[in-house]
Amino acid sequence: MQALIDHLFNIKDLIPHGYCLSWSPVLLWLHVGSDLLITLAYYSIPLMLVYFIRQRKDFPYPWLAAMFAGFIVACGTTHLLSAITIWMPLYWLDGLLKALTAIISIATAVLMIWIIPRALSRPSSAQLQAEIQQRKTAETAQHEAFDRLQKIACQLPGMVFQFRLRADGSSCFPFASEAICDIFRLSPEDVREDASKAFALVHPDDYGSIGPAIRKSARNLTPWHHEYRLRFADGTERWLFGNALPQREEDGSVLWHGFVTDISERKRMEEKLHDSDALNVSILDSLASRIAVLDAQGVIVAVNKAWRQFAKDNDLPESRQNMLGLNYLDICKNGCSQPHCNDVNPAQAGIAAVLTGERETFNLEYPCRSPTQQRWFHMNVLPLQGSHRGVVVSHENITERKLMEDELKASEAKFRSIIEVSPVPMALNDEQWNITFLNQAFVQTFGYNVDDIPTVADWQSKAYPDPDYRRWVDTTWQSALKKTKQEQTDFPPMELAIRCNNNNIKTVLASAAAIHHDFAGVHLVIMYDITQRKQIEAKLNSIFNASVEGIITFDMSNIIISANAAVEAIFGYKPEDLVGCNINKLMPASPKEMSDGDSSQAAESIGQIQEIEGIHKDGSAVPLDLSIAEFSIENEHYFTHIVRDVSLRKHREQQDKEHLDELAHVTRLGLMGEMASGIAHEINQPLAAISSYTQVSLNLINTEHPDLVKLAEILYKTQQQALRAGRIIHRMREFVKSHAKQRSTANINNLIHEAVGLCIDELKQNDIRLTFELTNNLPTIYVDHVQIEQVIINLIRNSVDALLNLPEKRQRQLTIHSRLTLNNDIQVRVKDNGPGLDEEQQQNILTPFYTTKTDGMGMGLSISRSLIEAHEGTLHFNSHSGKGTTMYFTLPIRRKSGTR
Repeated sequence: MQALIDHLFNIKDLIPHGYCLSWSPVLLWLHVGSDLLITLAYYSIPLMLVYFIRQRKDFPYPWLAAMFAGFIVACGTTHLLSAITIWMPLYWLDGLLKALTAIISIATAVLMIWIIPRALSRPSSAQLQAEIQQRKTAETAQHEAFDRLQKIACQLPGMVFQFRLRADGSSCFPFASEAICDIFRLSPEDVREDASKAFALVHPDDYGSIGPAIRKSARNLTPWHHEYRLRFADGTERWLFGNALPQREEDGSVLWHGFVTDISERKRMEEKLHDSDALNVSILDSLASRIAVLDAQGVIVAVNKAWRQFAKDNDLPESRQNMLGLNYLDICKNGCSQPHCNDVNPAQAGIAAVLTGERETFNLEYPCRSPTQQRWFHMNVLPLQGSHRGVVVSHENITERKLMEDELKASEAKFRSIIEVSPVPMALNDEQWNITFLNQAFVQTFGYNVDDIPTVADWQSKAYPDPDYRRWVDTTWQSALKKTKQEQTDFPPMELAIRCNNNNIKTVLASAAAIHHDFAGVHLVIMYDITQRKQIEAKLNSIFNASVEGIITFDMSNIIISANAAVEAIFGYKPEDLVGCNINKLMPASPKEMSDGDSSQAAESIGQIQEIEGIHKDGSAVPLDLSIAEFSIENEHYFTHIVRDVSLRKHREQQDKEHLDELAHVTRLGLMGEMASGIAHEINQPLAAISSYTQVSLNLINTEHPDLVKLAEILYKTQQQALRAGRIIHRMREFVKSHAKQRSTANINNLIHEAVGLCIDELKQNDIRLTFELTNNLPTIYVDHVQIEQVIINLIRNSVDALLNLPEKRQRQLTIHSRLTLNNDIQVRVKDNGPGLDEEQQQNILTPFYTTKTDGMGMGLSISRSLIEAHEGTLHFNSHSGKGTTMYFTLPIRRKSGTR
C-alpha cells in the first residue's frame, strides 16, 4: 500500500508537515484537531443543504446550493488532507484538491455575483411577512367572497360554473355550484378534473350539437348559448339552457364563466302553449264565421281561414296583400265609398266603442251586396280577455237564416190563411195563455169569438161550466203538455165535452201543436168535432149489443178488447168481465191461437165459418160456428171472432145420425135376408165338408190298424172347414148387428175384398164374372168399416139385380175399380154391363123409397148416399141404356185428427 502511495504521489522526496511542527505533540494535535473539526463541520453543511432543498422544493436556486455544497465539501477535504500531511507528505494530492477547490470557489463566486442582484430584488423577510399577511388577508377575503358566491349560487335556480377546455381537448369544471347535484345528479368533485361524466348525460339527439357550439365559442371567443337535454339512467329527461362567456388562459386553455338552468317546465309550457296556439288556430280555422283579432289600435293581428277566403272570393282590396298589420278601422272608413258596404259607419263606431270600453259588446246585422251575390251578415264584437287589450270581430253569414225568416213570414201568412179556411176548429194561444186567433170554423162550431173568450181561462169557464170537470180538463191538459215537452212527442188527443154558446153539447177530440219547437210560446189548438161520429157509434153499439151472435174483439196478444151482450148468453160471462182476459178462456182451440206460427193457415181461417168448441163459465163445452175478421187501426192488428151457439143444431144432427144408423142397420138386415140363400149355400159348403171328413175319420178309426197320420190330416182339414164356417158367421154377425159409430184407418182395397166375400156365392150362383181393377198402395182412409162395406155390398147387389135381366146368352160382367183422384180423394167404382137405366130411372134412382124391384123398399141407394156424405164424400152414377151402369163414390183422405 505504501509502495502504491509512493508511486502515485512521489512522496519519497518529500517530508511530512510534522517536521515543520517539530513533531510537537501539542502543536501537532492542535493542527490535527482543528483540521478534523473543520472537516467535520464542512461535511455536515452539504448534508443540511441537501435536506433543506429536499424539504423546500420551492427554493429558487437549487443549483447554487449544489455548487456551494460542492465548494464546502472541497474545503473540508483540504482540511482533512492538512491533517494527513502531518504524517504523510501528500502534497500533490493536497495541491490538486486545493486547485479544484479554487475552481469551484471561483465559479461559485461568479454565480454569486450574478445572483446577488437578483436575490436582492426579492423581498426581504419583513416584506415577505407583510406580503404573506396581505396574501392571507386577500385569501380570507377571497374565501369570504367565494363563500358568499356559493351562498348566492345556491339560491339561484340553476348552476353557476367555470368550464375549462384544455388544449388537448379534455375538459373539466374547476368550479360548479351545489346546484349541479340537482341538475346533473353529480357532485362538484365528480367533474372538477374531468367533465366526461357530465357530457355522458347529454341526450343522444343533442350530443352532436353541443360540441360544435362549444368549439365555435372557444375559437371565436364569442358567448356560448345553447339549449340541450339530459337523459338519466332511469329514462327521465331534462331540458337545460346554458349561457357562458369565454376567456383564453396563458396555458392555451379556454375558460368559460357561465350559468346553466333547468328549463324543462318552460319547455313543457312552450309545448302546451304551442299546442294551445295550434288548437286555437285550428278552432278559428274550423269556424265558418269570418273572425279577426284586433289590437288596442284596431290593427289586425290575426284572421282565420274563412276571413281570408271571403276576401279572396270577393276580390276585396285587402285580399291583394297580407291583412295582418292593417288597421281594420281604416278599412271600415275607406269602405264607405264601396257600393257593397252600406253599414260600415255603424260598424266602425261600434268597434271603436268596444275598444275604448264604452260598450261591452256590439252586434250588427247588415246586408252585403258583394260583386258575386247579395248576402246578410251578423257582426259580433267582443273584447279580448286577459292582459292584452283588443277585440275579436266575427262576421257570420246569416243569409240562409234571413231567407228562412222571409220564408217563415210568408209561411206564417199562408199558415194563417190555411187555418182561416180550414173546416176544423182551430185556435192560437200565446205564452201568456191569451187566445190570439180563432178561425171561422171555431166560431161557427162553438159560437164564441175572440171577444167572448180572450183568454184560455175565459174559454174554460164557458166551455166546461162544471167545476169538477173543468178542473179535470185543466189538470189532464197540463199533464199532457208537460209529458209532450219532456219526451218530445206529439200531444195525445183528448176527448172533451164542450158546451157551446147556444148551450148545445159537442164532443170533440182536442189536440195541440207547438209553433216554435216547444209549448213555451205560441201553440195551435185543434178541435175535431166528433159529435156526429159519437152518435153513429152509439147506434152501432146498440146494433152490436142486439146481435144474437157473440162478437169478441182481441189484439195480437190474444187479449180481449171488447165483447157484446150476446156473449153472456153463449158463455155465461158478462162482457165487462171478459175485457183484459185471454181469448183462450172462452175458446182454447181458437184458430187464431192454433195458427200463431203459421201465417198461411191464419190467412185461410179469415172469412170462413168453422166449427170449434167453446168453454162455458160452468165448465161445459159449447159447440160453436166461428167466423174470423182481421183489421188494423194505426198499425195495430186486431181480430174479431163472431160465434153462434149451435148446440140445438148439433143435437138435431146427432139425432139424424142416430136415425141414419138405425136405417142402415135395418137395411143391413134386409140385405142379409136378401142374401140368405147365397150365405146359406156358402155356409153349407164347409158343413158338408165337415160331414164328409167326419165320416172318413170314423171309417179310419174302425179299421184294425188305423192310419193315424192320415187321420190327423183329415181332422186338420175338418178343423179348417169349421173355422171357415165360423168366419162366415162372424162376418154376418158383425155386419148385421147394431153398433156405435166407430171410425178407424182402413185400406179401401181391403174393405172391397171383405164386402165381396159376403157376396161371392151369389155372384157364382148367377154366373157373374167379377173383375178387380184396384190401384195398389193407396193412402188410408178414416172411416166406419161396416158402413163402407154396407155401401159396397149395396152397389154390388144393385148390379147383380140389373145383370139378372140380361139374356142368358150374354156374358154377365161386374168390375170393381179403386184409384186416387186428382183432388186426392179415394174413388171406388162398381161397373156392370147390364141394361142400364132409362131417363126416368136416372132422375129418381137416388130418391128415397124409389125402387125398380117389385119387392124392394127403395132405401138402399138413399141410405148409401147418406152414409158416404156422413164421411164427407160423394156418391154418383153414370148409366147408358143398353150399355150398363157405373155407381161410384169418393172418400177424402183424412188423418185421425180430422185435418186433411
